[in-house]
Amino acid sequence: MSAPTTHSYRRLIRFADTDAAGVAHFSRLLVIIEEALHDFFQHCGVSILDEASAWPFVSIHADYKAGCRFGDEITVALSLAQMGTSSLTVSFEATRKGGPLCFCGTATLCHVNPSKNTPTPIPSKTRDALGPR
Repeated sequence: MSAPTTHSYRRLIRFADTDAAGVAHFSRLLVIIEEALHDFFQHCGVSILDEASAWPFVSIHADYKAGCRFGDEITVALSLAQMGTSSLTVSFEATRKGGPLCFCGTATLCHVNPSKNTPTPIPSKTRDALGPR
């Protein structure tokens, strides 16, 4: 793979994303990463779940750099870092509008057959859709 594919996803930090101090809870930030990934797949025309494909997370690593608060607008930049036979890894960076890097990291997903729940090779049509532009 010669160049990473990137995707940008914007979202407001909602009240339900925050703790009692009004700061986004770390677990909700991981949900936002999943939302960004689903948005990326949809943008590429790839189903996140159908009769032949499912994409569970098998690994996620996140470093938290600055707090996000209720009402903040954040932008998540996703980059396709690696595509294996049956898995893909994305890197992500989230920044607050007009502010610093809030959190960053990597996530690895495995392509599985949902009826068998076993890893399966990523179809060539999906590889082409998710690959570099």
